[in-house]
Amino acid sequence: MIVATVVLYGLTAAPVARRLHVTRPARTRPLLIGGERWVIDLGRALRSAGLDVLMWAGLDQQREQVRQAGLELAPGELLAAATGRGARLEEITAVLLLTDEDDFNALASVLLTGNVEGRVYRLAPPLRSHGVVAPYTSGEILFGDDLTRGALSGRYHDGARIVAQPANGVLPAGHDLLFLVRADGQLAAVTHTGTPAPEAGRHDRVPGAGCP
Repeated sequence: MIVATVVLYGLTAAPVARRLHVTRPARTRPLLIGGERWVIDLGRALRSAGLDVLMWAGLDQQREQVRQAGLELAPGELLAAATGRGARLEEITAVLLLTDEDDFNALASVLLTGNVEGRVYRLAPPLRSHGVVAPYTSGEILFGDDLTRGALSGRYHDGARIVAQPANGVLPAGHDLLFLVRADGQLAAVTHTGTPAPEAGRHDRVPGAGCP
């Protein structure tokens, strides 16, 4: 009887959920952790590409800037609960650790891995030896070798901006690919180990080409 019940539920759960419209959407829901202006711009770009973006920032001023940008702000205790008590971050399918504290990014990447349904990414420190913890922590490092935290902040300070554009052409000179949002809403990040490529015949978008 138990086996028959498990098989019955297994075969009917997905169709019933679809008919009741309670299935979880396939689109990535990223949580961006950080309150720098370029991080907020990235949140806007990802939202313009069709993603449901959630942001978290520690400073009151940064949290107010997130609100003014029209982005959804996560509760202040969300990150503490996830890192301190191991609570799962429900409905969040990617975490981007983008603060200006390299050791925080490194430690949080370790603590959050396993508490998120998707991947956890972090920025690279300015130097491989920078920080107490960051140089010795594994995890998925965002962007190319030259786009460290310091490089991104510096380029933004010099006037670079983050934009979203269709992924059907060649990036203009002076631009760098940061993410790819696929036609089905899946977020693919550029990391130290690989760069996603647009899929032929699909309307992918490229958030994060930094304008000089």
